[in-house]
Amino acid sequence: CRWFRLCAWGGGYDSNIYLSNSWNNNPNNPGTVDPATGKLRKPEASDYIFHVMPGLLLNYNMPERGTLKLGYEGDWAFYKDNTSQNWNNQTGFLDFNYKAPSGLLLGLKNVYRIGNDPYGDAVQSGLGYTQDRWTNGTNVKGGWEFSDRFRVIGYYDWYRQQYKDPRNFTQNWNDNMGGVGFEMKVMPKTWTFLRYHYGMQNFDDQPEYVLGVTNPVNTNNDASNTRSRVTTGLAWDGGGKLGGELNVGYEWLSFQNDVDVYGTKYENRNTWVAATSIDYQATSTTKLTLNVNRAIRPTGADKTEYYDDTLAGVNLIQDLPYKFSMAAGFLYSRNDYNTLARFTTSDRSDNNYNANINFRYLIRPWLNASAGYRFMKKDSNDVSQSFDDQQVMVTVGANY
Repeated sequence: CRWFRLCAWGGGYDSNIYLSNSWNNNPNNPGTVDPATGKLRKPEASDYIFHVMPGLLLNYNMPERGTLKLGYEGDWAFYKDNTSQNWNNQTGFLDFNYKAPSGLLLGLKNVYRIGNDPYGDAVQSGLGYTQDRWTNGTNVKGGWEFSDRFRVIGYYDWYRQQYKDPRNFTQNWNDNMGGVGFEMKVMPKTWTFLRYHYGMQNFDDQPEYVLGVTNPVNTNNDASNTRSRVTTGLAWDGGGKLGGELNVGYEWLSFQNDVDVYGTKYENRNTWVAATSIDYQATSTTKLTLNVNRAIRPTGADKTEYYDDTLAGVNLIQDLPYKFSMAAGFLYSRNDYNTLARFTTSDRSDNNYNANINFRYLIRPWLNASAGYRFMKKDSNDVSQSFDDQQVMVTVGANY
């Protein structure tokens, strides 16, 4: 059992702290109002930022049985000039896995995050704004392994998102999903699987103290929905060159109501989905990670709008000579929306790019310094949503 105390301090430059663009700098252009928040989008602004990032980690290893990790991570960001944009994120997490000699399998993960960073939520609502919110996600699994060849596992996942400002009620929701899976070993550390999940996403009703409308959003017209998903693929045990999962499948999304609060008809959706993350230890000093994800994302309680979110990314961790190491990554995602009557285009599609590189130097076994660069870009055919952002950061970290 080991306790780690972690802390890092960093300073850097951000070229576009509000994630805006020059198109929004014209106060006479109606696109300056952000449709997700109803707030006026601020013009482009750059600033210097100072970060304080404390952490605490308990790592308890049970040889050949499992692990227990319990920790906390924080990030406070302070701007030199635009102090109203200061934000913080705090995360507590638990990760437990256990395999009994009899074949019993248990797993529990929980991540609780509270903060107000300007990078939006799961559907990118409120990009560029500091808005207080919290999320809590729990993943539970339990099953049995038979003769080191077959596994049957049950799953339960719960997720909750909540904003402090009641005017953001359309982004308050919870998700419950249960499932069952069958796995068969096809190689010493490789399993193939077939899983089925069924779940419900429920949005909150419009609070009474922010009503002021004739027809409020409620359980009879909101975007609450049910999902059925079948997935298959390969999974790898840890300890070898390959780790993680190759996971692809098909999902059916059905809305629980016929029309939204404006009388617009909900359209059900079914498409392929993915939740793939594969680690490859190419050499003792080189590690690659491939991510491919696809999901259907309703954008709020008060509208029929949703989008297909397709993402692909690769990350590299490379040890270098003289106590140096490098981490680099590139991610591309495409968001294809189903309806955009209130936008300037009839069929909105966003292309999102995110690239980063970081060099780290180990000064002492407990002390390190790093310098990094990050590039973000949203290229949308709805010009009001496009932006790009560049960040440079220098950090000093310690663990003991």
